[in-house]
Amino acid sequence: SAMTDIILDDGGTLDKYEGDAVIAFWNAPLAQEDHAVRGVRSALLCQQRLAEMRPALKSKYGKDIIVRIGMNTGKVVVGNMGSTRRFNYTFLGDAGNLAARLEGINKQFGTHILVSEYTLARTGDLFRTREISRVRVVGRKEPVRIFEPYSPQDFENRKDIINQFLQGLKLYYEGKFKDALDLFEGIADKDPPAAAYLRRCS
Repeated sequence: SAMTDIILDDGGTLDKYEGDAVIAFWNAPLAQEDHAVRGVRSALLCQQRLAEMRPALKSKYGKDIIVRIGMNTGKVVVGNMGSTRRFNYTFLGDAGNLAARLEGINKQFGTHILVSEYTLARTGDLFRTREISRVRVVGRKEPVRIFEPYSPQDFENRKDIINQFLQGLKLYYEGKFKDALDLFEGIADKDPPAAAYLRRCS
């Protein structure tokens, strides 16, 4: 309910609950010029709200509740899909598949939100982010750059770690794995993506 309220309050359309997932989209049924901004903002608010709820949830259930979010922007088909007897207002297309894939890629890097370069291209400079990786996508020759967005306060608190990570990532892309390893090693205990790249460099 807490996550759904945030999505609906920011103009999102709830598609469905699938297993433990909430699937939602923006820009339909009504057009929203700022749909990418709404999506990223909602993702950040969902993580913020969950952080507030986490202590009580842990006290009640004995476990930390962690949520991963993937987001992409692109063309999809939206409408009533199904059969003559039963249908669902939903979306279909590769852009949605990439969003689902980004949700899973969070696991590799210990991140909680990943958004594609296509989403960020529509948000201007409203959000602070760091590049996390480049991923291969079926049907595309060039890899897609993926980013972790931050609230202004979180970015400010982690600015030094993020800058060191980005220096290491640049060296990693250049194939200078030993130099990159030295940078990732210095922050791996404080930064899950750096720890992931430390393992890769090793």
